[in-house]
Amino acid sequence: MAVTQEERTARLAEKRQELGEQELRHTTPCGTRQMLDDLMLWHEIKEVGEAVQLLVRNAKAEDLPPAAPKVKGPSDIIRHYFRQGMRDRLDELTAELGEAKDRTTIWRLIAYAHSLGAEKSAPLFEIKPHGYEITENVALKLRQAGFAESLQMNAEDDGDE
Repeated sequence: MAVTQEERTARLAEKRQELGEQELRHTTPCGTRQMLDDLMLWHEIKEVGEAVQLLVRNAKAEDLPPAAPKVKGPSDIIRHYFRQGMRDRLDELTAELGEAKDRTTIWRLIAYAHSLGAEKSAPLFEIKPHGYEITENVALKLRQAGFAESLQMNAEDDGDE
């Protein structure tokens, strides 16, 4: 039997709660959403949350130009979900920029990335690999475990003959 839209929505809400995801809504000046859509098209990103998360993750406060003057008028709403670690990074970036609200930080990030164009904004949308460093102690334990497993496999092979 097919699952209804309400059931899918309920399951998704449950999963988001388990993961600690929180919905964020940022009211930004009119045109910001179109800039975000352009960025997503240029970098082949399908999800708003992924695009905004990559901007927050990869941007450096010192690279962003000063905030443009606030303009009264129509606005756009950018809606996405962030987990706690990304919310902390957004708060940190907002503080570094001297902003009072996250929405201004989001607006500045999108406007800055868009002003760079498709090629120059690419580093802001890179997914950087995590670095792993294996200590000597862990490496030794891995070697020993591999050696023990090898001996066990050899013993089993000798027993089958």
